[in-house]
Amino acid sequence: MAQSYRIGSLFGVAIELHWSFIMLLLLTLLLSTYVFMLIALLFVCVLIHELAHSITSIRNGVKVKKIILMPIGGASIIDETKLSPEVEFNVAVSGPLMSVFLGCLFGALVAFAPAGLANQIFQYLFEINLLLGVFNLLPAFPTDGGRVFRSYLERRYDEYKATMMTVTASKYVMVIFIAGTIVYALLLNAPAYYKEFTVLWDLLIVFFLLGGALSEKQMAELKRDSRGLTIAGAASTHFKFVEPNTAVGSLYDLVRKSKEHVLITTIGSDYAYVNLAGTAKKGSVRTAADLAVVMPRLPASTGLVDALSIMESAESGIAAVIDKKKLAGIITVSNLQTFLALHVLNKGRGGLRKTS
Repeated sequence: MAQSYRIGSLFGVAIELHWSFIMLLLLTLLLSTYVFMLIALLFVCVLIHELAHSITSIRNGVKVKKIILMPIGGASIIDETKLSPEVEFNVAVSGPLMSVFLGCLFGALVAFAPAGLANQIFQYLFEINLLLGVFNLLPAFPTDGGRVFRSYLERRYDEYKATMMTVTASKYVMVIFIAGTIVYALLLNAPAYYKEFTVLWDLLIVFFLLGGALSEKQMAELKRDSRGLTIAGAASTHFKFVEPNTAVGSLYDLVRKSKEHVLITTIGSDYAYVNLAGTAKKGSVRTAADLAVVMPRLPASTGLVDALSIMESAESGIAAVIDKKKLAGIITVSNLQTFLALHVLNKGRGGLRKTS
């Protein structure tokens, strides 16, 4: 089952709906058309928030692959390897500022709109956009505010220290959030079930923040520990090169007779791997070119963690390693993860060989 489904594109950026958002929309449509309308408006608000991130990224020369919309918010999938602290600050802050702007706009409409359904909708849009904006300005991972805070700290500190300081700030935000929730629930004049729901919901938010903070901490430590290690040292030459017009029958013969089970070919100026599993899905497969899947091209000097990020963004499990404009090898996500794990395990004994 796919995690998200494409529903269109804006400004050249693919828009996808997470399956949970689709389920929520269908459920609310069955329960109430009014609630469905509110969820649909939430969808539009989150989309505008994410588009602000994407447009700012594009204007700063950062590639944007797609936007994924979820009930708890959205995510712009961008090439983070090209994010300088200044660009990250601009990209991260653009979303919350757009939400705050929309909140103020709808707040003004509330003041002038007559009482009725329109006023209620404007009130809802005022509250939801203001909430999106303020929440995403909290100096805590994985919100936009966490990235804004880290990029600001990077003016004085290196990326690792700035990340660790932001992780610490995230913990303080979580403690304040929990304390505030408890005080609010105690003072709130409402039924017990409503108080319990409020506390439970806020605890889920705290777990979301905790997971994001721990993820950023682990990534920062991995970048620090693998500094100087490039994919040149992890690349594999265990593959067989075949011509694009090689017949499918010959491909299977090659795999049976050769020790190399990875077949590489070319599509124009690009390198591609031959996906033999594709024969079960395509009815008119005749040659290697029909099964070829273009691989991302990574310079041999690319860092291990950066390579993982690029391959994840490209949704590719394999990439071509290029050295002096020639194919020097291939790298897979599993190979990279194994290489990094071995380096961490051997760190106390000097680590793995570093490459220049």
